[in-house]
Amino acid sequence: MTDRPQPRAWFAVTAVALGTFTLVTNELLPIGLLSAMSRDLHVSEGIAGTMITIPGIVAAIAAPTLTVAAGRLDRRLVLLIMSVLFTAADVLGAVAPNFAVMLIARFLLGLGVGGFWAIGASIGGRLVRASGAAKATAIIFSGVSIAGVIGVPAGAFIGGAFGWRTAFLVTAALGLLSFLLQLVLLPKLGVEHAVTWRVLASVLRGRNARLGLIATLLVVIGQFAAYTYVAPFLEQEAGAGAQLVSVLLLVYGIAGIIGNFAIVGALSRRLFGGVAIVIALIVLSAVAMPLLGTWLPAVFVIAAVWGLAYGALPIAMQTWVFTSDETAPEGGSALYISAFQISIAGGSLLGGRIVDAVGIPSSMFAGAILAAAALVALTFFRQKHSAGVEFDQQIPSAMASSERAPLTGGLGQS
Repeated sequence: MTDRPQPRAWFAVTAVALGTFTLVTNELLPIGLLSAMSRDLHVSEGIAGTMITIPGIVAAIAAPTLTVAAGRLDRRLVLLIMSVLFTAADVLGAVAPNFAVMLIARFLLGLGVGGFWAIGASIGGRLVRASGAAKATAIIFSGVSIAGVIGVPAGAFIGGAFGWRTAFLVTAALGLLSFLLQLVLLPKLGVEHAVTWRVLASVLRGRNARLGLIATLLVVIGQFAAYTYVAPFLEQEAGAGAQLVSVLLLVYGIAGIIGNFAIVGALSRRLFGGVAIVIALIVLSAVAMPLLGTWLPAVFVIAAVWGLAYGALPIAMQTWVFTSDETAPEGGSALYISAFQISIAGGSLLGGRIVDAVGIPSSMFAGAILAAAALVALTFFRQKHSAGVEFDQQIPSAMASSERAPLTGGLGQS
């Protein structure tokens, strides 16, 4: 609980939300600009996909490592340092003369993403009164969800109209604004009990949580193996220009926002059913795009369905991981973030290798297979509680707690 004036406290929450929006937009920005960036930096589209891989790998390592390394350091200072890192990364990326410099920029971005994401996930309840903790956390991570589904099409639009370097500068400006707002609005955020590796790993004690992390790895790898190369596919196979691609990605984004909020009701009624529907729609979308993607009306429908499903995916999987067992271990957020980031990196890397070897459609089929494997794993290996009641028949009260479910509102991503 905080004694700060509540209007100022909610502005502080918004400042952190802008930070989460900016960092996820940064991480996914090259997806909508891949073709132009690969041409200007003189690399193949498959190699260019490592611009998603590098920050994902770095963030996956940085999330738990920086959380533990921060010890009892003022969390306000940690967030400010991370904001400086991902803002500097954008500026360096905007002026990068070659692909090597761009990868250095993406490495710095990964540090900022991992550190900010891990710390920012848990501070919502510390900025406002206890009664507003869940809402504050939801606002912070709605920034992540909206960035994941809006940041890419917005970046594609700016890049198509003014060049991809301008898109990087715009996100740098957002990062700077977020830094300034945090500097002015955030209070000191001391820590009484430092997070340890034992605390971070405690989430693995629950069988369903372990299964959720494995399923997250599979479905998100599949998602990014397929979706990272949607823009080049639409340009090459459907003959869509840059402006039309940005419109299609905007359709995907709007549908994603709807999915992010619509899934909450389904999860509250039956967790497994909601998660299963989300993953199944991702599988169907990844298969349908290469099969029907040359017919423009079908592409609009597929983009909408795919966006709806992916917009719901982060909150669906984080809900599974943090509520599927009888307890939700403190500190598990960093481990979930690592799983998600590893998946983004692995998906874009896998997709890139497949694209260079056998073409873009094959990367989408591969993504669908991986997502289907996640659905099979959840269907056949989820565990009942000792009382014999299926855990997915109810959402435990942990979802209402900012400490027990620090990722309410979704992830991105990245």
